[in-house]
Amino acid sequence: MFLTVYIRPPTMVYECLAPRSSSERSGSLSPLSMTLTPHQRTVLNYITEFQNKRGYSPSLADLAVAFGVRSKNSVAKVVNTLVSEGQIEKDPKGRIKIVSMPQNEGSFLPITLPLFGPIAAGFAAPVEEHAEEKITLEHYLVKDKSSTFLLRVKGDSMINAGIREGDLVIVSRTRQPKPEDIVVGVMDGEFTLKRLKKGQGKFYLQAENPEYPDLFAMEELKIAGVVTGTVRKYY
Repeated sequence: MFLTVYIRPPTMVYECLAPRSSSERSGSLSPLSMTLTPHQRTVLNYITEFQNKRGYSPSLADLAVAFGVRSKNSVAKVVNTLVSEGQIEKDPKGRIKIVSMPQNEGSFLPITLPLFGPIAAGFAAPVEEHAEEKITLEHYLVKDKSSTFLLRVKGDSMINAGIREGDLVIVSRTRQPKPEDIVVGVMDGEFTLKRLKKGQGKFYLQAENPEYPDLFAMEELKIAGVVTGTVRKYY
């Protein structure tokens, strides 16, 4: 029996993540940014990422530290240029604010939500009122869009791993499979979601439900991808 990596997504995939445009990958906000210098675009992208992660924009002091300059005047000049180009705004107190650009029909922007810290699943803990940071769900769940796809789970063979029927599993085609990973296995031409195991020098697939037997390939065991996350909706 052989363990090989199947480099194409299985035919059972009917939902996948659409690739972003090159402008979205670069973090640019509008066609106006094409008139900026590379350094100005770098500063703009940093401000955008800072705001998306923390929920507020950086100060001039933050920018000076980030770009390794002693004087805030140098970053202030760049900020003023971005203001004049319509990329950012300043409130009456001089604080930076990203300009929200209208989206084209069919365009997609990642969803960024506030993270309010840990929550006790046992004894109650004090309420955290302020967000620690902001998280973009797409970036949190998917490391490489071009090599990632989704599968909708059928059956209850992985119930003890917390994977239920109807869940979406996030699968990476490029992650190297190793024992104990949850994988999309291709065993003798059939696809299945199981945990990869190795015993007595042989790879096999194991369910996370005692009602299902271990699966040993008669000829060849292929891995179509490694599960990196699970998505579930309750409503």
